[in-house]
Amino acid sequence: MEFEDIPTINDIPVPDEDEQVKEELQRLGQPVFINGEDDDGRRERLKNLLNHDNGQGELIDEDDEDEEFYTPGPEVLYNTRLRILRDALSKASDRLKLQRQIVKENPEFIKVLKFRRDINSKLSLIELYGSQVIPDITRAISSVKFSNQSDLIACGSWDGSIHVLNSTDLNPVTKLSTGHIEKVGSLDWRPDTEENILLSGGNDGNIRMWGINANTPTTNPLSTLTEAHTDRITSTMFHPINDLAISTSFDQTWKLWDLTKQTELYQQEGHSKGIFCGSVHPDGSLFLSGGLDGIIYVWDLRSGRALMPLQKHMQGIYGLDWSPNGHEFASASGDCSVKIWDMRKLDHSGKELHTIPAHTKLVSNVKFFRKSTKDVQTNNGTFLVTSSYDGIVNVWSADNWVKVNTLKGHGDKVMSCDIGVIDDHFTIVSSGWDRSVKLWKNN
Repeated sequence: MEFEDIPTINDIPVPDEDEQVKEELQRLGQPVFINGEDDDGRRERLKNLLNHDNGQGELIDEDDEDEEFYTPGPEVLYNTRLRILRDALSKASDRLKLQRQIVKENPEFIKVLKFRRDINSKLSLIELYGSQVIPDITRAISSVKFSNQSDLIACGSWDGSIHVLNSTDLNPVTKLSTGHIEKVGSLDWRPDTEENILLSGGNDGNIRMWGINANTPTTNPLSTLTEAHTDRITSTMFHPINDLAISTSFDQTWKLWDLTKQTELYQQEGHSKGIFCGSVHPDGSLFLSGGLDGIIYVWDLRSGRALMPLQKHMQGIYGLDWSPNGHEFASASGDCSVKIWDMRKLDHSGKELHTIPAHTKLVSNVKFFRKSTKDVQTNNGTFLVTSSYDGIVNVWSADNWVKVNTLKGHGDKVMSCDIGVIDDHFTIVSSGWDRSVKLWKNN
C-alpha cells in the first residue's frame, strides 16, 4: 500500500455515483454544474468542500436551517389574537349562512345567469358623469375612497393634503387641516358605522385618524400616531374589529395597531423591498401584504404565521383586494397584469387561479364591488375595477374575468379607484396625475 493511500483523520467518504454527488452539492447549497467540469472534477470539488468544512468550519445543521424564528410579543397581543379569532369565526359563520341562503333562494341556474348578465349590461353603460380639479392640490391625487354610505369621497394627494368631496357633485366639503408631509398613502373609512371616521398615513411616517363633519370647512385630527414607521407609509386600513388598524410602509414592515390605546401591537418583517399595499380579509382572519419585491404574503392574524409567499408576478405589487366571497382575492402589478387567487386551491406551488392581461402599463389599483343596492342583494363581488398608468380604468366581470367596460377620460396616469353605490347605481371614482377626481356612472 502506498503511503498516500492511507486515509487521514480529515478524510470524509465521498459518493462514487455522480447523481449522489449532485444531490450532496445541492444539499450544501453549491452549484451542481460548472462550465468545463466533468464527473470526476465534480466529485473532487465535493471532496474538497467536505474536507474543508470538516477541518476549518462546520456544515450547516439542517435542524438549525429549518428552525422557526419567533418575534416576542406582549400579552396584550395574545389577547388581541383571541379577539380576532372569535370575531373571525363569527363573521365566517354569518358569511357562509348568507351564501347558503343565496344558493337556496336562487336554485335555477338560468335565473342566476340572467341576473349576472343584467349586471354586466349595466356595467357596460357606465360613462363619465363628472370631473373635478381641486384648486388647492398641487400634485397627483394618489388615493380616493368612498365613505360607507357612498355620500363622501376622501382624496389624498402627493402634496400631503387630504380633501373630502360630496359624491353627488364632487364639490369640496372639508379639508383636513394638517394632512401629511407629502405623498398620502391609501385612505380608509371605519367600516360598519354611521360615523365618518377616516384613517390616513403619509411620507412623514405618521398615522392620523379623522372625524369628518361635512358642516365644517376644516377638520382637525382625532388622534395621531407619530413616527409610526421609519419610512413612507403606503397604506392604512381598519380591521373589521374597528379599534384595530394595519399600516404598511417602505421600511419593509407592516404593523398592527390598537387605536383606542394608541399603541403598536405587532411589527412584521418579511419583504426584501418596501411594502406598497395590503388588504384585510372580510372576516378579519387573514392579511395580504404586497411588496415592490413582487411577492405577496398571506398572513394569519390569529397566529402571526406567514401561510405562504406568492411569487408569480414579475414586478412589484401595487394593489390587493379580497373578494366578499372570502376565498378569492386580486393583485395588481407593475407587470401590467391582474392575477386572481383562490385560497381553496392554493398549494406550495402558489399557482394563481387566473391572470388578466389588464393594461398596457403598471396597474395601480384593483377593487372588488362589495356593497349591496336596495333591489339587488346578491351583487357583492360580481365585478372588479382596475386603474392603470396607461390612463384607463377597466371594469371586469368576476364570473369569467372578461372586460365589460373601458373608461377613458384621464389625461395622464390613473393612480387610484374605488366603487360605490349612488341612487342605486354602480358608481366608480378615480384619480390620477392630472390632479382630477372623476366620477363614472350609469346615467
